[in-house]
Amino acid sequence: MNEENIQNDDVQDGPEVTPQKPVTPPSGFDGLPSLPLEEYDIPEAEEEVVVNTTAGATDYAIIGAGQCGGRLAKAFYDSGYKKAVAVNAAEQDLAPLDLPESHKLHMDMGASGAGKDMTKGEAAATKYYQQIFDLMRNTFGRCQHILVCAGAGGGTGGGSIPIIIKAAKKYIEFIQAGDPNKNVGVVLTLPTAGELASGSVRMNTKEVLGTIATLAMAKQISPFIIVDNDKIGKLYRGLSPKAFWPTINNTVSGLFDIFNRLAKMSSEFTSFDPVDYRSIMECGGCCIMGLTRIKQLDNETSVSQALATNIEKTLLAGGFDLGTAKFAGSIAVGGSNVMSKAGLQDMLNYGMDTVNNLVGSATLHRGVYESPNPNDADVLKVYTLIGGLEPPKALMNSLGINATELWPGEG
Repeated sequence: MNEENIQNDDVQDGPEVTPQKPVTPPSGFDGLPSLPLEEYDIPEAEEEVVVNTTAGATDYAIIGAGQCGGRLAKAFYDSGYKKAVAVNAAEQDLAPLDLPESHKLHMDMGASGAGKDMTKGEAAATKYYQQIFDLMRNTFGRCQHILVCAGAGGGTGGGSIPIIIKAAKKYIEFIQAGDPNKNVGVVLTLPTAGELASGSVRMNTKEVLGTIATLAMAKQISPFIIVDNDKIGKLYRGLSPKAFWPTINNTVSGLFDIFNRLAKMSSEFTSFDPVDYRSIMECGGCCIMGLTRIKQLDNETSVSQALATNIEKTLLAGGFDLGTAKFAGSIAVGGSNVMSKAGLQDMLNYGMDTVNNLVGSATLHRGVYESPNPNDADVLKVYTLIGGLEPPKALMNSLGINATELWPGEG
């Protein structure tokens, strides 16, 4: 069979092929459909409505739960932390709180609050979880660290605090502000001895303190600051009822603010910088703060003796084993006349060495500053910040919390 016959056979036996006409694309088609999105430009980020006015190293946001937490949030707000909000199941406690209305959330459960029933507080926070998150989003914007404030003995604060911690950590994740375990902390106020005489208050305190301390020891929150209202009440004896709580709360927020401000200040001597500060605030465990005004600078031990007293006189809870600390800061601020005093450097070195001995193997950051305030010309103040501490076991045991069972590997 020749080549011609092969070609003919193929043509005869194969299927009939109909030539295809070229398809003309519809008008405006260039291979992919056009979408309005092509003309959309990403807008510039809107300016935050709420901005902190304090000049600190860390941009904090505050959420207060219950009456005690709301009061603390208000104190932080007054100290310049304008990213402060309050939530409460009791409208009568929330309404008189002098915060912008947009900073408050009434977790309405159809009753007059949670009373001392923590199950109601937990239920309220669970029901209003999304509204709590939205409140943070609308008020906090960008922030670096969130502090959750609550009272241990109440129903709303004590019951809602685990849920609010969860929401705060979720928010830190949402804005990609870092590790939520390091950037969400708790300020917990303990009832007075008189309040602890109530069985429900005592049981609430035991449960909440044990729960939050366990989170702190597991480094799932940082820092954990315990405010002992009974201890503070004895220090501020003689105040009128109207001045009592504002004085306590403003002192706590003010002392907290001082360390945040110091970490932002430059020094011609020794700086306590933002990295030093954050190492203390993010190391987990409990945190204490203290302040001492040194009136006499007679000899080399004047500063060291004052510093040792400083830690015991802290407005926060006492009874900590300082040897369990992980990080600490000791910062001296003196007026112009004090900073010119001969021998002061030796006194400061000796005093800070004393703190170093008290905190064992913890890393101690030091800072020395001159105060620009002319009224402080003859004043020397020393501030102490200690983090990573184990919870105060004597306090825990007094409430019926077996600290050894909770943290058998510590100490």
